[in-house]
Amino acid sequence: MTELHSPPNELLRVDEVYLFVSVGETGEGVCAAPVLGPGTVVPLIAADEAKLKTLLPWARQIARMSGKPVRLVKFTSRTELMEISPDGPSTH
Repeated sequence: MTELHSPPNELLRVDEVYLFVSVGETGEGVCAAPVLGPGTVVPLIAADEAKLKTLLPWARQIARMSGKPVRLVKFTSRTELMEISPDGPSTH
């Protein structure tokens, strides 16, 4: 069963996203951690600096435990690909 957690949105518009990635010999991978508690795995992605600060300890722990460097990257280009309506149809 899917459980929906839908708090009010806080930003007027998401124009940048921060992401923690681990770095290895074969490339990069998105870091994830049990941010919401045991049994969860959530990608370390933030849309504002306040959220980013809460994810930083997780990124540091991943670097220590994995022995791999972790990079913080920032994406600032936005392309809207689709909108999914509550009643089902998608628009491209």
